[in-house]
Amino acid sequence: MDLINLDELINIGLKVVEKAKEIGADELEIFLSSSDVFSMRVITNYVTTRRGLDAGVGIRAVVGKRVGFASASSISEEIILETAKNAVKIAKTRPEDPDFKHLPDPKKPSAKRGIYDEELVTKSSDELIKIASDSIKRGFDKSSAVKKIDYNLTKQVGVFAVVNSRGVEIGDSYTTIFSWASVKAERNGETVTAYEIFSSRRFEEEPLLTVSEKAAERALRMFGGKKLEKAFTGQAVIENFVVSDFLWPLTYNVNARNVQEKRSGFANKLNTEVANEKVTILDDGTLPEGLMTFTVDMEGIPMTKKTLIEKGVLKTFVYDSYTAFREGRESTGNAMRRSFENLPAPSTTNIVMEAMANKGAQELIMEIDKGVYIGGFTMGSHLTDPLKGTFSVTSLNAFYVENGDIKYPLKSVTAGGNFYELLRNILI
Repeated sequence: MDLINLDELINIGLKVVEKAKEIGADELEIFLSSSDVFSMRVITNYVTTRRGLDAGVGIRAVVGKRVGFASASSISEEIILETAKNAVKIAKTRPEDPDFKHLPDPKKPSAKRGIYDEELVTKSSDELIKIASDSIKRGFDKSSAVKKIDYNLTKQVGVFAVVNSRGVEIGDSYTTIFSWASVKAERNGETVTAYEIFSSRRFEEEPLLTVSEKAAERALRMFGGKKLEKAFTGQAVIENFVVSDFLWPLTYNVNARNVQEKRSGFANKLNTEVANEKVTILDDGTLPEGLMTFTVDMEGIPMTKKTLIEKGVLKTFVYDSYTAFREGRESTGNAMRRSFENLPAPSTTNIVMEAMANKGAQELIMEIDKGVYIGGFTMGSHLTDPLKGTFSVTSLNAFYVENGDIKYPLKSVTAGGNFYELLRNILI
């Protein structure tokens, strides 16, 4: 099975939508997706690869104020029509939803196409395996102390389309590549580990080659690690790619569905101060090269750039059409789906934190009297309670900082606190 192009998906959807009334639906939405995923794992010299071609459809059928949903792992017209009939049957068994207004209306996007890299599409598995092998060699070349490297790479080429009976007929094609490497190093009976990741919407050879090397550098600087003598309250400098481990509850709390159902710590907090005045955070579905940048969201609504928090003040939430219509407003273009098997729901896209001061990690470290520098992979962030905000994360790549200097690496450090307090204490 070859990857199906956007126009073909839209045409398939239109053929079924035209039969909405015939099958008993007042409104019908067809979400179709197709993807080609190549993944590989190289552990030193042992290579495993996998390729998967996937296609499917998710259908919302509206009967009055009842909404039914059904999905199928196929995009043949016959099966899609049968799936649509099933969605209608399900809708008729559902209770009425007084908050449901209608499916989205079409809205013209500002961009003609999202991020689709032809060079990445044409990269063969052999070429990617060679990049992985060369990357691993660079990692081992850093030091004889490097004993094991685990390199993973995933390339995805995909397309999705949304067609509904109100005139939406749009979608997008996309490419992504993701790689990460873990390194184990040993010296004088001491074992250390570290990780490095790289992700992009386009093919970039050099960053893919340096993943193992950077992971090795992270590991090697952990030799001689010490344990903290005792727990203390202090400042922390957190490396960019680790910040999301601490701030991910933001994505939960700005979700309009959670706010409306009183499951968000930001409920009733709009236009009030929720963070330090230095903090401005955006959700930008139009971010150039953003991992979650698409022409439209997964209801066919153009993605947008919006300010969630401006100088510490909560300004807005992220909406899909359902949550937006509940408040008599427009969707922000934030309807996402985990797959064609799921209903759309509000979700953030690319979170951007604007810095008041353009300072690097070393400059920030110099301002610390007593604290830690967290410069690598953390564990436990998924256990954070997003509503209460309590978190406890452990890092194996952290350093003790005193009087503006890194004193020594830490064998392991656990940072605990509260997400809402963290927002008020960010000093970027």
